[in-house]
Amino acid sequence: MSADRIKTGIKTLDEILDGGIPKGHVILVAGSCGTGKTTLVQQILFDGAKNNNEVGIYISMSEEREKLIRNLEGFTFFDKKLIDTGQIRIIDISQDARLMGINMQNVQGLLNLIRSVVEENNAKRVVIDSITALCEALKEPEKIRDFIFELGMQLAYSGCTTFLISEIPPQTFVYSVFGIEEFISDGVLLLTEFERKGELLRALQVIKMRGVKHSRNKYVLKILEDGINLVPMFKAGEV
Repeated sequence: MSADRIKTGIKTLDEILDGGIPKGHVILVAGSCGTGKTTLVQQILFDGAKNNNEVGIYISMSEEREKLIRNLEGFTFFDKKLIDTGQIRIIDISQDARLMGINMQNVQGLLNLIRSVVEENNAKRVVIDSITALCEALKEPEKIRDFIFELGMQLAYSGCTTFLISEIPPQTFVYSVFGIEEFISDGVLLLTEFERKGELLRALQVIKMRGVKHSRNKYVLKILEDGINLVPMFKAGEV
């Protein structure tokens, strides 16, 4: 295992990734509604804050800060003090852009805004929820490509690992709406749903992770009180 890895705090996922995610990578977390994307990335942010004293930033395009916090309160990995002290920050990028007079189609303006927030807080883990909504605001494929590429380069230079949430339709073999995000990202985590014995189950699969020898097997994903739990398909009693 390389020393330049970040632990996710999800034991099985770290094992799948031979010790964790390479520091500075841009990771696309793709899935449809209800597959566990938000829980996954929030757990990764809180693990960095708790165990590595890192600052984590959650950049939201739509969901209200208080609602996000309420949805986390039932998990044991959640610690409100980390939010109160600013070690975990939840930011409404749309509101900040409006206050600063930045048009959401202004690639350089958005990049400067995100970079300034990251650098001011010395953040090491950043989540953008969602890259789909941000790409819809940018509209043009060339702007989307430039934004994701430049964002990854700038944040990696700051020693920051970035997670981009991608909203995709259920039961589809795509990782993003625009078909650009997965090619520019260093890694892709795909979260899906499938039915077994009348029950709708969740699954996680590492599609790619540059610089890492990893399994591409599917794992059953369970959302428990302590967060994400991954079980190999052949060990999951209900499949």
